[in-house]
Amino acid sequence: MVLFKTSDKSDLRSKMKRKRGTLASLYPRSSSQVAARFPAELVARGGLTIAGYAPKGSEINCIPLMEKLKARGAKMCLPVVTEKNGVLIFRSWEPGQELVRGAHDIEEPAEDAAVLVPDMLLVPLLAFNPKGFRLGYGGGYYDRTLAKLRAENEHLVAVGLGYEAQGVSRLPVERHDEKMDWVITETQAHSITRKTP
Repeated sequence: MVLFKTSDKSDLRSKMKRKRGTLASLYPRSSSQVAARFPAELVARGGLTIAGYAPKGSEINCIPLMEKLKARGAKMCLPVVTEKNGVLIFRSWEPGQELVRGAHDIEEPAEDAAVLVPDMLLVPLLAFNPKGFRLGYGGGYYDRTLAKLRAENEHLVAVGLGYEAQGVSRLPVERHDEKMDWVITETQAHSITRKTP
């Protein structure tokens, strides 16, 4: 049962977008700090396939982290929107390779890049709560994708990347919302489930 108005989530989304923009200007080293805080235990098992994202606007830039994970032997990929209200697919990509403009004006690998199934997802966010739920952009792509991938792989790990100040004590949560297993910020790594792939 939903215990909040849809407008509550929309209002919070607008507020947190503004806040994240401010945080991005206040913490210009956040991407390298997040990469430094990434727990080694999450990549203790070699040969993982890890999905990052092409950062847009004030999102935490996960490219330095992706470079670090690739150096540790992980295969990297990025999400691709193939249909509205569908699930994401993931195409092979390495930092430095060219990207093309895709749906929602988001950069993604070219169509001829191999489709991969990730063991771990790095996920951007607008806000997160202590239980690991995140506030996204409202399209539901990550929730649908995580539900599908978790049904196929119980060891899948979802890692939210954000600023510590994006943490909130209360967050409107709906039945379909998927939680993060970890949230990593510029100051610490929050373990929600302590799950590793």
